[in-house]
Amino acid sequence: MYVLRLFILLFCCLFYWKGQAAYTVKGTLNMKGDWQYKVYLATIDKLDDYYSANAEFVINVAPINEDGTFEIKGDNLPDYTQFYRLYLVKAENSEFDACLFVGGEDHNFIHLLLDNESQIEIHADMKTYAPFGDYTLEGDLENQLMLKLGRLVYPSYLFYEIKFPSELRFSRDKLNQDLFEFADTCQSTLVSLAALNNTDFASYFPTYQPRYELFGEELKTHLPKHPYTKDYFKKMRYHGEDHLSSQSSPIFKILSALLLLACLVLLYQNYKLQQKIKDIQEPIHKQEIPFMTPQELRILDLIKNGKTNKEIAGELFIEVSTVKSHINKLYAKLKVKNRREAIEKAKSF
Repeated sequence: MYVLRLFILLFCCLFYWKGQAAYTVKGTLNMKGDWQYKVYLATIDKLDDYYSANAEFVINVAPINEDGTFEIKGDNLPDYTQFYRLYLVKAENSEFDACLFVGGEDHNFIHLLLDNESQIEIHADMKTYAPFGDYTLEGDLENQLMLKLGRLVYPSYLFYEIKFPSELRFSRDKLNQDLFEFADTCQSTLVSLAALNNTDFASYFPTYQPRYELFGEELKTHLPKHPYTKDYFKKMRYHGEDHLSSQSSPIFKILSALLLLACLVLLYQNYKLQQKIKDIQEPIHKQEIPFMTPQELRILDLIKNGKTNKEIAGELFIEVSTVKSHINKLYAKLKVKNRREAIEKAKSF
């Protein structure tokens, strides 16, 4: 009986602990610079917001003590793991005009993977100057990998200070190749996603599209319902056509069909216009009228229908002055002096 009661008590405690799950991120930051004594935690719901410091993404804020220690905690995260940004704001700024500084002494942010059970401890190296300078991290394997990825990415941003174009290009190529290799060998799908998200999609997608698509299949396998999976495919479609027919959405097929239909309509209208021009040109040539351009023939036909210069300009999408210029040329070719004579002569064609 005693054992049964103990078992029930332990079960209740475990159930209560699970129901009270809360994340905690704490540690020590280097406050040598001119920073606010607050630390912000922001959600990253879309991949393109990975480096956006918009205040609307902030979900938690905590004070930083004089010795640089802090603790930020809560239980309001979604029920799935995703990216978050921990960052500081300059003293002269507010959370609404915050900036992210990459590399160097002002590097003021890190990226983490969190859920409501995450327990992370971060300690900056006080021998450095930046808030997160050479920081160490205690926590789960995924965040250890995020730390490793950060050490790969952020020092590489220094290549933007290189002056020679070829050296700059080679540095960018090396960073992107390192990111691809990191993603291929990483033990976490989400951290691999972070690595590929740091690549330059605009420059490298046309060349490495098969590799991006292959990782997309991995996302569909391991994270089929995660918001980032849908967002990743959207990002691929933005940077290039999706050649996987199985990924063609119904909306894309409908738009393609409508575009094809529009092209057919335009071809038919062009055919009718050519026939109309031909019908006008044949009697004119029979009477040995000087050759007129297609635009002049259109205007002549509209004149026969009693259209004014303004109406002709609106129908042909040209300026009224251009219409007048064409009409003057018509008068010369038809050997008439005014619109009335041009209409009478045109009626005989």
